[in-house]
Amino acid sequence: MKYLYLDDQEEQKTVDIVDLLSDEIEDLQVEHVKPKSFGAELERLKGETYDGLLLDLRLDEKSEAEYRAFSLAQELRTRATENEIRDVPIVVCSTYPKLKFSYSNDATSHDLFDKKYLKDEELVDKSETVALELYSLAVGYIKIDQIKQNLKGVGVQLRKFFCLPDTDIDQLDTRLIKFFGERQDPLPVHEYARFIMREMLEKAGPLVDEKLLAARLGVDTDCEDFTKLINRDLEKFRFTGPFSEGWKRWWWHLVEQWWNNLPNSPGSLAFLNAADRVGVLNEELRLNLKVAKSIDKEYSTRFWSVCKFYQQPLDPFDGLLTEMSREPFAWQDSEYISIKAALDPNSKASNIFPHPIERERLKEING
Repeated sequence: MKYLYLDDQEEQKTVDIVDLLSDEIEDLQVEHVKPKSFGAELERLKGETYDGLLLDLRLDEKSEAEYRAFSLAQELRTRATENEIRDVPIVVCSTYPKLKFSYSNDATSHDLFDKKYLKDEELVDKSETVALELYSLAVGYIKIDQIKQNLKGVGVQLRKFFCLPDTDIDQLDTRLIKFFGERQDPLPVHEYARFIMREMLEKAGPLVDEKLLAARLGVDTDCEDFTKLINRDLEKFRFTGPFSEGWKRWWWHLVEQWWNNLPNSPGSLAFLNAADRVGVLNEELRLNLKVAKSIDKEYSTRFWSVCKFYQQPLDPFDGLLTEMSREPFAWQDSEYISIKAALDPNSKASNIFPHPIERERLKEING
């Protein structure tokens, strides 16, 4: 998967990023190019062969470019919609001050990019994770396009991108399945990509990440047998659709169904504490899993969420709804912050706030 990395910095300042990302994954190649003027850049991108774009936010500081990443991304998305160029993932990167000043304050531009990364903190310090995500984005766009092509003339539904048998899909919320309706003329690849990434992979609901999966099973992720549980017993419930290489997720309704079908299942997970859940798993699966600990010794261990600040298992009873950029869709889970975290001034510094409806309750707790 080849990415073009447009950055107006000199070669020696970008070589570390290019080498780091390219060396992390054998099938990922990142090539730095200096941005040209707007018209010339569009012509180059029409003629080049690549699978993704990595754009510095400010392309106009030390080059002939008279535009920023926003303008180029918007034009490329429009041309991809018109089938003039191939649809590929577009990723923006920059330093924290620049992203905070420009990107964070312009919500309308966020949908133009599949991901954003901080140059030093992520592209360099977390290069292995970033490289895998870049690779996964490129592969995912290709997968979405292939599914679209195979469905020409029969209508394209969102459900076709889930890579699940119809019997399993039919158990999902119908509002999710029918979100885009059935269209004879499919949407651009980036529209499906954005929805899957933003509304399914980045938010809990039908799909859960490893931390939430472990919390609901009551398991401490640091124990050795947790890996065995994931790889041996729960692998068949993994999401295998677009972007699954970089974002590991599990279909929760299938995991829950599996739990209920265990020979000696005691019934609903939600009514059991963590110790009881782990006891069943160890007995049924011959494992040596450890019980997850609560954030506070006074808290319930009927975990069903993860504290957004501490990233530890949480019973929503001991938490507060968090303020989100918008209200979740019907099929998405609400997010919670533990009461302990809500009283921690560091959570506010991280821009995590209780939902307005929780503020009176927090005042009472705080005295």
